[in-house]
Amino acid sequence: MTVISQDSSKLSSLIDSDGSDIDVEGVQSAVTTPDEDIGTNAAPLLAGRPIKAIIVGAGIGGIATAVLLSHKVDDLTYTLYDRNSKVGGTWAENTYPGVRCDVPSHVYQLTFAPNTQWSEYYSEGSEIQRYYAGVVDDFGVSPSLRLSHEVLSARWIAETSEWEVQVKNLSTGEVFSDRANFLISAPGRVNEPFYPDFENLEKFKGRVLHTSRWDSSLDLNNKRVAVIGNGASGQQILPNIVSRVAHIDHYVRSKTYVSPTFRKGLLEASVDIPGGLVYSAEEKRTFRENPAAYLAYRKNLDKQHYGAVNNRNSKLGSEGNTKLRESLLSTMLDRLHGDKEWLARLTPDYAPGCKRLTPAPGYLEAIVGPKVEFIDDKIVRATEHGLQTGDGNIRNVDVIILATGFRDGFYPRFPTINQTGDDLSKIWRPGGKVGYPETYMGVMAPDTPNYFFVLQAQGNAFGGSVPYQCEISATYIAKVIRKAQRHRYATVSPTVAAAREFSEVVDRYFEDSVVNDGCRSYFKLGGGTGKARNVIGYPGTTRHRLEVLSDPRWEDFVFETLDGARLGADPQEKTAPPTAPNRFHSFWADGRSALDETNDLDAVTYYLKEAGQADLRHLHEDLTM
Repeated sequence: MTVISQDSSKLSSLIDSDGSDIDVEGVQSAVTTPDEDIGTNAAPLLAGRPIKAIIVGAGIGGIATAVLLSHKVDDLTYTLYDRNSKVGGTWAENTYPGVRCDVPSHVYQLTFAPNTQWSEYYSEGSEIQRYYAGVVDDFGVSPSLRLSHEVLSARWIAETSEWEVQVKNLSTGEVFSDRANFLISAPGRVNEPFYPDFENLEKFKGRVLHTSRWDSSLDLNNKRVAVIGNGASGQQILPNIVSRVAHIDHYVRSKTYVSPTFRKGLLEASVDIPGGLVYSAEEKRTFRENPAAYLAYRKNLDKQHYGAVNNRNSKLGSEGNTKLRESLLSTMLDRLHGDKEWLARLTPDYAPGCKRLTPAPGYLEAIVGPKVEFIDDKIVRATEHGLQTGDGNIRNVDVIILATGFRDGFYPRFPTINQTGDDLSKIWRPGGKVGYPETYMGVMAPDTPNYFFVLQAQGNAFGGSVPYQCEISATYIAKVIRKAQRHRYATVSPTVAAAREFSEVVDRYFEDSVVNDGCRSYFKLGGGTGKARNVIGYPGTTRHRLEVLSDPRWEDFVFETLDGARLGADPQEKTAPPTAPNRFHSFWADGRSALDETNDLDAVTYYLKEAGQADLRHLHEDLTM
């Protein structure tokens, strides 16, 4: 693998502007007298001060944030904690047969770390993990990285304006405290396995394992295997093991669409070529030796991936969504060799997009084959030698594979106590004090100073890859930290009113979304069925999110200076005047960007440069429209 690092001479140390100062409302500070010293701070204007950050999670979000913060914020030190023994997040944890990304490799990479040597159009998980390990090495993250360290809890310490975290060294068992000015949460959303709740699973005498806890030494040859679940992992693992097992009992609890690629113009994966395309040695040599040619390839691929976004297809009952359903069913029927009975058995009664669409080369072909029994009866219990369904049938197997997905990942994984003494990991859950993840712009939280999350609730915009979304978040976080650092603010947090009104925008935007149809989905609050709050989505396209976060709205924040003065709206103000319009009404538009409407290749891929030419200091900060 070749990860191309950036020329350090390009990383300008010049101080760039964060925009105008906030409108100050209700400054609460002591009145100075003529005898007091004013303006005698020995430090130069905007010189800032040393800052420490703790980043939790060394997946894509944590790595992107570590790299960009270290280049965008002066006098910054950070510690990056991860409980795993290697970096990569979901790509370190999921190693089951057939795991790969369904976004093109040359898109599913950090824009500032282009890799010319991807093996396939759609990469295997192990290659993605190696890529991010290379980024950690090439961009100097390793000295600040603490692997096999699990953050157990976090608490805001008002007296010192710091976050205190309890950390466990999983290698030694030692538990210790660490403190920092800023806490950045990047634990990912798919890392807490969901285990089914049917009876007696512990009594099964064969092997039981979850796809995210795969044992590479497991021998499946000529075994009878149960695969429970037909989400992404179930659809990937089944066709990749079917040739070597004796038989598969495939248990599914709900129907699902099996889609082709997400975007028109992208290559299709197939049974024979699950990676879509194996890049030739000549193609990889051209990418490596001809930076201009590789940049042109990346730009066109990015434009195809992002440019085909049509969020109108996500509206329940819309003509676009109806046509999407017809297209998906037609594709499925072709792959089922025209078998309409099988299609009827597999076709969901909810709209496409209610849950994540999953391209799954080989899956449909495998389940109609002679080795697979497709079972949609509910499992009621395990026996010593197999599984029993509601109809009374017991099917004996040697191995049970749980392709059952993950627990809701939109809440902090560990207790996170904010300035009001509330635990975000509790109050955000259904039935809690708030009842949903209450965010500001999908990056910050009210009543929670100096706290950020990279890509959690309300962070996923239409049409964006995870690495690019993480870069957008990390750049925004850097701007807010720089503001606090340069203007000598001890704390910064969004007002309660701003967070509440952003939540109103989210609710209004997704009011008629397909997510509200009758499927069970991790997109929804609590993973429920039917109409429920969309907790994953940002209310707009990726380019809209880029533009909104490129210019922080300082008027939405509360600041506290190092000497205790408070600037901005009262953080305890819970309600706005009854006649006050939502602050975002005239600003938000319809969730699209002007960039979504242009065919100017350079404008829509402004962030892609030839290898070694990206200026990380200014990446995603100054938009070219």
